[in-house]
Amino acid sequence: MLLPPLIPDTKGSGARPYWSVMIPTYNARADYLEEALRSVLQQDPGPKQMQIEVVDDCSPHGAPVKLVHRIAGDRVAVHREPKNNGLAGIWNRCIERARGEWVHILHQDDVMFPGFYASLHGNIKNMNRVGAAFCRGLVMDDVGSWLALGDIERPTAGMLDGWLPKICESSRILCSSIVVRRQAYEVVGGFRRDLCFALDWEMWCRLAREFEFWYEPRVMCAYRTHKFSTTSQLAHSGIRVRDTRNAISIITSYLPPRLRQQIAARTRVTYALAGFNTATALISKGKINEGLAEAWESLKCSQHFSVVRRALLFCFWVLRRVFGRLLRARSRLGKDDASYISVETRE
Repeated sequence: MLLPPLIPDTKGSGARPYWSVMIPTYNARADYLEEALRSVLQQDPGPKQMQIEVVDDCSPHGAPVKLVHRIAGDRVAVHREPKNNGLAGIWNRCIERARGEWVHILHQDDVMFPGFYASLHGNIKNMNRVGAAFCRGLVMDDVGSWLALGDIERPTAGMLDGWLPKICESSRILCSSIVVRRQAYEVVGGFRRDLCFALDWEMWCRLAREFEFWYEPRVMCAYRTHKFSTTSQLAHSGIRVRDTRNAISIITSYLPPRLRQQIAARTRVTYALAGFNTATALISKGKINEGLAEAWESLKCSQHFSVVRRALLFCFWVLRRVFGRLLRARSRLGKDDASYISVETRE
């Protein structure tokens, strides 16, 4: 199992801005990236306080230099990697290139709402124990319609008590909603390359083991879900469930021994049941192989009674669906035969 990569410190690098807003891109869709950039620029306190940089992961058609220049002129830097790093690799490059005290990795298709940076700055600027801060966020679809709101962790802004067991039990933080002290990354290391889907969740748990978290209950960002996103692509063929299962083994090792087994078992059940829901949705869309793979990986995640029961119901549903199609096909075939016989008789 790979260890998290080291993040070099920036001591002696001279004057530093407070924020580093780092935007990793790969084959960025122009309208999404423009919306993301404008949502940051409308809150821009100036280059002395905020570094803004697009970090392109060697996109086949080049970095979006012209687009960024049209939107922001020289205010936003653009860096292109010489080779593709993958998800964990490009996020780590963003951290390495960040010069600010606090790092915000903003996905190319997400949106920040007015007041995000000012609100968090006002709360965490004198909080040395805080290693990460996040707000409540929402999930939107490809055209910007709201789909869901994140859970409220506490009714007012403040420190989160007992946060490690809670974050280890389920992934509760949208990537766009969280900022991390750069020194905290230097302590815990970067994102793990042996995870492809749950790498962000594992990172928040690793940080929670070492640092306090600050929470803002106001909805101040939007995470966009669409069929071309990395998350959506990993939902197929059971990759997402398999990666989550591996992450749970890592994450629960961060807990006190008395809590590990209990929380691990509960977490595996939660994600196994969610996997069967995804499998059902995939098969309903005609993606049979992907749905069956998702179901199989979900069953391997946990063999709790509730999961086995869900697996049996899923199998019954699939069989009923298959037999239903066969009966409908047979019925259509019978009608076609009857029509053919009728035509032959008339002739």
